[in-house]
Amino acid sequence: MDQLAHSWALPDNPAKTVRKVADLRERLVLVPDPRCRRGRRHAITTILLIAAAAVLTGARSFTAIGEWAADLPQHLLAALGARRDRQRGVYCAPGEATLRRVLGLVDGDALDCAIGAWLASQDNSVRTIAVDGKTLRGTCDDTGQGGVHLLAAMTHDSGIVVAQREVDGKTNEITCFQPLPSALDMAGVVVTADALHTQREHARRLVAELGADYVLTVKENQPTLFTQLDALPWAGIPMHTTENKGHGRIERRTIRVQPAPGDIAFPYAAQVFLIERYVTDTRSGKHSAVAVLGVTSLAATTANTEDIALHVRKHWRIENKLHYVRDVTYNEDASRVRTGNAPRVMASLRNLAVSALRLAGNTNIAAALRATAREATRPLTLLGIYP
Repeated sequence: MDQLAHSWALPDNPAKTVRKVADLRERLVLVPDPRCRRGRRHAITTILLIAAAAVLTGARSFTAIGEWAADLPQHLLAALGARRDRQRGVYCAPGEATLRRVLGLVDGDALDCAIGAWLASQDNSVRTIAVDGKTLRGTCDDTGQGGVHLLAAMTHDSGIVVAQREVDGKTNEITCFQPLPSALDMAGVVVTADALHTQREHARRLVAELGADYVLTVKENQPTLFTQLDALPWAGIPMHTTENKGHGRIERRTIRVQPAPGDIAFPYAAQVFLIERYVTDTRSGKHSAVAVLGVTSLAATTANTEDIALHVRKHWRIENKLHYVRDVTYNEDASRVRTGNAPRVMASLRNLAVSALRLAGNTNIAAALRATAREATRPLTLLGIYP
């Protein structure tokens, strides 16, 4: 059993084994305990570790997390830092009520910073980051009105979540974009985002303060910039074309790139682009066409037409690799965890689970969750805990 705890086969690649990773506890100790000192029975780090490991087995609720913790053998409870009952001589797992109360009070920003820093330290390929938001349906914000809305940053290639912020119900994603990458080393990183974040202040901070670059789409929310790009002579520009067939449709995408005009109304713009997408439904035969304008700080010597097209295409992986998985595999929108900080904390733990499994080489998250659920040591090894 000890050998299995250190090396077990991945579900979609039986020949590959999980590599050793840094201990998550070294990051979680930085998350402050929201409780008063009196009456604490379980350390905050232990509660967070148990919750994180349980979510790695597919747990979707506090009840499921509590049941998983109650079934843990003594040596694993000891490894997780569980409280020892001196009279009975046994380690005790926190109950559902404790888990529900504490996780509902945890500082979401501190937890996301700890998780993001740990995940980023495991991945050496953080070169492009997609930023996009998602509303947790059925939840309530602090005012008891709208649902909790989270803005996440995910790497294009490895699909790990390196940052997340909650959007205040009184504002929108724009105000959360600026502090989002602050915990990361952004030098040389390319950030992609949708047209909502095509904001001058975002561009200035990314390039001037963080040393990053941007690839942004442009719509009517920036009327001056949109009009300027739309009026450019695109017809004579060479284009790059790609074609894909699948999911009942044929899609052809073309992109034209040219140097940004000298009087462009956007800071640090080096190149501008036009993407046209033509889709044919193979069942009905219907055709549709969409055109998208964009701007990037990447110079032509750094990114050519094909590179920019790839950045824009990969941006939407955050929908498929993160939002879709949380919705379908974890059934997030139907969760009964609806109030306080708890919905965000559970979303953060799902981000951690999905990212940790991807770092271990998994592509089928549902199958990977079933694999971790079959042996209690497996989720612990993914978090860098080796009993």
